[in-house]
Amino acid sequence: MVVGVLLRLGYRVLGYMDAVRRGTILGIGCLGTDEDLPAILEAHPACAAVLGLGKVNTSAARLELQRRVSALGFSFPPIVAPAALVNQEVTLGAGTVVLDGAVVNCSASCGDGCIINSNATVEHDCVLGMNVHVAPGAVLNGGVLVGDHCMIGAGAVVVQYRSIAAGTLIAAGATVIRDIDELGIYAGCPARRIA
Repeated sequence: MVVGVLLRLGYRVLGYMDAVRRGTILGIGCLGTDEDLPAILEAHPACAAVLGLGKVNTSAARLELQRRVSALGFSFPPIVAPAALVNQEVTLGAGTVVLDGAVVNCSASCGDGCIINSNATVEHDCVLGMNVHVAPGAVLNGGVLVGDHCMIGAGAVVVQYRSIAAGTLIAAGATVIRDIDELGIYAGCPARRIA
């Protein structure tokens, strides 16, 4: 998905990195493994990187990968799909991607390595920590605070001015109507801790 966004934005995509060569993706070939990154940066000093690694849980793996590659000298610009809407005074951290149909409204802030997925909504004055995934169709109403490494499942809704503890997973379709102070997995309507 991210490769398609980059191509539509007009970026020149050199290739992708993977431990397993998977052939071409939208006409873009595999350049090798992460061990080949220093040579790529040496050959292309202005080259930036974008994470294609997804996130379906509260793991920090995505952000850890970004930090390792950043330490080699790659930058991670935020990427906003052409069909996404990012309003005024929004802060997007390094490596954050905002995908098609997503809306990030005024004065919202997203930390490094976040994913605002297709048709997700992050309303005004929301603050997302690092490595947060707001899955397709999820809605964070105004003023929501989300801690680092959280996963907000597809179609979940968080009502305005709630906070969610770092490392929490909100299940698909859940409705959060109270602050979540204890990390865990929350599901249902209203959302309750299930694990």
